[in-house]
Amino acid sequence: MGSTNSFPDNARFDRFEVDMKGGILKRSGIRVPLQGQPLQVLRLLLQADGKIVTREDLRKVLWQDDTFVDFELGVNTAVKKLRQALADPAERPKFIETIPRVGYRFLAAVEWVAEGSEKGEAGDGKGVRAASEGVGGYSSSRKLKWLGAIGALLLAVGGFGVWRFVQDRREKALPPMEVVPLASFAGFEFDPAFSPDGNQVAFVLGDQEKPGIYTTVVGGEKSFRLTERFGDCCPKWSPDGREIAYGHYTDEGIAIYVTPALGGTQRRVYEGLTSIFPNTLDWSPDGKFLAIRESQGDKTHSWIALLSLDNLTTRVLTSPPDQELDFGPAFSPDGSRVAFVRSILAGMVSDLYVVPVAGGEAKRVTFEHRGISGQLSWTADGRELVYSSDLAGLHGLFRVPVSGGTPQRVAGVGTGAQCPNVSRRGHQLVYQQVFTRTYTGRLNLKDETHLQGPSIKVISEKGGQFRPHFSPDGKRMAFESDRSGYSEIWGCDSNGANCGPLTTLHGTAGAARWSPDGRTIAFEFHTKEHGEVYLLDVGSGATRILETLPGADNGGPNWSPDGKTLYFYSDKGGKAFQVWKMRLNGGTPVQVTKNGGVFAAESVDGRSLYYMKLEAPGIWKMPIDGGEEQRVLDQPSGELWWNWALTQNGIYFLDDDKLKYRDLVKEKTTSVYTSEKPLVMGLAVSADGKSIVYPQIAVAESSIMLVKNFR
Repeated sequence: MGSTNSFPDNARFDRFEVDMKGGILKRSGIRVPLQGQPLQVLRLLLQADGKIVTREDLRKVLWQDDTFVDFELGVNTAVKKLRQALADPAERPKFIETIPRVGYRFLAAVEWVAEGSEKGEAGDGKGVRAASEGVGGYSSSRKLKWLGAIGALLLAVGGFGVWRFVQDRREKALPPMEVVPLASFAGFEFDPAFSPDGNQVAFVLGDQEKPGIYTTVVGGEKSFRLTERFGDCCPKWSPDGREIAYGHYTDEGIAIYVTPALGGTQRRVYEGLTSIFPNTLDWSPDGKFLAIRESQGDKTHSWIALLSLDNLTTRVLTSPPDQELDFGPAFSPDGSRVAFVRSILAGMVSDLYVVPVAGGEAKRVTFEHRGISGQLSWTADGRELVYSSDLAGLHGLFRVPVSGGTPQRVAGVGTGAQCPNVSRRGHQLVYQQVFTRTYTGRLNLKDETHLQGPSIKVISEKGGQFRPHFSPDGKRMAFESDRSGYSEIWGCDSNGANCGPLTTLHGTAGAARWSPDGRTIAFEFHTKEHGEVYLLDVGSGATRILETLPGADNGGPNWSPDGKTLYFYSDKGGKAFQVWKMRLNGGTPVQVTKNGGVFAAESVDGRSLYYMKLEAPGIWKMPIDGGEEQRVLDQPSGELWWNWALTQNGIYFLDDDKLKYRDLVKEKTTSVYTSEKPLVMGLAVSADGKSIVYPQIAVAESSIMLVKNFR
């Protein structure tokens, strides 16, 4: 190829503009990351004027004669990255045509532009010249007087007033906000994160065939698959946009990796234990640290730490009280502070805090005591936090000043919005829009392991319904539902008829259990500080708190067969959850387990107590009057303590899409029912052992949504 010195440094084709000198590629005015060899390949293709650029031409330009590399692989990689930047598939090229075994040819028309001649570009110098020469009758002297007036105004009203004036003018100049889908995958899209320049978004796709982390150009037609594993989560870009950090769940815990944003060798920078909350992380603006959540082995304690990417050591940043956990760290735009969520273990009572990166006491930002979902985000000016909460019922996005104040809903965003991320540039917001519908199914049994007919849908898909429980006579069911906008206790006939709310507490109620005489329902309700056990009088509808252990999280109630004792879990003293019991005639709570426990059921004969542990999977057994414990089943997981039911001779439990039965006499496990979709959050067996009810997901969708002109 000939010399390239005669070509201008700027070119246009289709919707793209290239500044060769500055190494910048833009699409419709938005910068597209492209550097190094892919940019050089683009220069050669554009300058070839429709002629073929051979692979040998590329080798001579990209590598010196004394450079020993696999240049065939290097060329392929450079062209692949260029195609990704142009969203130009090799099988249907619009720009780059592959000439097999020869080279490449550029297909689109190219317009070369001399430097400084771009129309409408901020850098063309016209605006500067106009200001100095005088525009609309304003001379230089008048301009100086105008600047003097602005200075006087600044002194008169203060810096904030001027900032607010300019900000209001800027916001009024923005077009109306627009909410559109970012990508259109069939799977579950979640954990979105903007690149530093706001031109790309990384997100996770939960899909059976193509799981992993993807990146997509805002307004682009094609996404790039970065990883290929289930269990990947929470991607975050490096400040220079060249790398992405992300987490990966394993059976042993959580690992954090750093990988090039365009694909390449990954390196593991951290291994740790999991907690009950999702793993989230953030990259510091100076590129030196990752803010992560570290956990203890009992899954009941977690804190925010800074991971040095230089020596891979961690420094503890927060110290939550024993009964609370920290998660969801996010660096402020200037890197001086980290915002995070502090929550009780059940996750229903959470608030936002901010801590200096240099260390010190965390400052509380919100005092709402409501559930906060996923990670939070700072606004680009560092003045507000955006987060997802059930503050007004169903989850939605809220914003609150970092200095404190009343949270306000984010305009234009509906319910079901989670995991917000605000772009540092371009007035943009992304979030995941979650939509789920559930129904309650019923199985009739011939015997303990055989069905009598197919599954029957007994409660409609309107709203979520979870953790059902039969009344003693089997005629009614109690369950938790968000049909009214809040999680309340609802009741229905066992055939799904006559449904209605049993509580109207406007909070988060769940885990309902009928007393053996059918007159009372015990349930847990999350108040402003802790979870508590409540009692509902079925006849009158009146509710009252059961005074158990003050200053602790109490929940998961269950009755003894005689109805005189109530078992419940508690973290009294900020320690691990244990099973406690309390006589309802005014007795004092007594601790039952010593090695952990979150939900207990007394055997029909009154001789044994079965229970689960948050820290370990499986179901455990101990004598009712105390003694050594033993594990009788290695499922379900400890976090899913509601997914089992004790009968006279065995235990029914859920295993993803399967309902199984463990015969405690024969010590044999049998699969009873297999569903087309996973079974979720609870099951109940009627007292006569002839019916089982369970919640099931009918539809579960999550899409990444883009808010344009976000204010």
